[in-house]
Amino acid sequence: MGLGLLATGGPGKGRMEKRDVTRLTDLQALADLAYCLAGTGDLPAALVPGDACPREIRLADPFTGTPYRYERLAGGAFRLCAGFEDAEWLRGTRRGDLDPATGCVVFPHRP
Repeated sequence: MGLGLLATGGPGKGRMEKRDVTRLTDLQALADLAYCLAGTGDLPAALVPGDACPREIRLADPFTGTPYRYERLAGGAFRLCAGFEDAEWLRGTRRGDLDPATGCVVFPHRP
C-alpha cells in the first residue's frame, strides 16, 4: 500500500490536483466572459461582469486569494494566468496549451 501512495502521490497530491482543476476551470470561465464582453469588438481592458454579460465568476484564486491575471495581446488574443501548484500535470492531462513555467493560457481571437 505504501508503494501505491508513493506512486500516485497520495491524498495530498489528489487535493492539489483538484485545486488546480478548479483554477483551470476558473480561467476558462474568465475566457468565456472575455469573449462575451468583446462581442464583435475589442477585448475589454478588464474582466468585469456587467449587464451585457452577467455572470457569477471568481476573479481570484479561491484557495490563496491571489487575483487571476488577464492581459490583452496583439491580434485580439489574450492571456489568463493562475498560480498552479502542478501546472505540468495539468498540461499533460487537461490543457496542452498551458505554459507550466508561467501558469498562463493564451486564448485566440474570436471575431
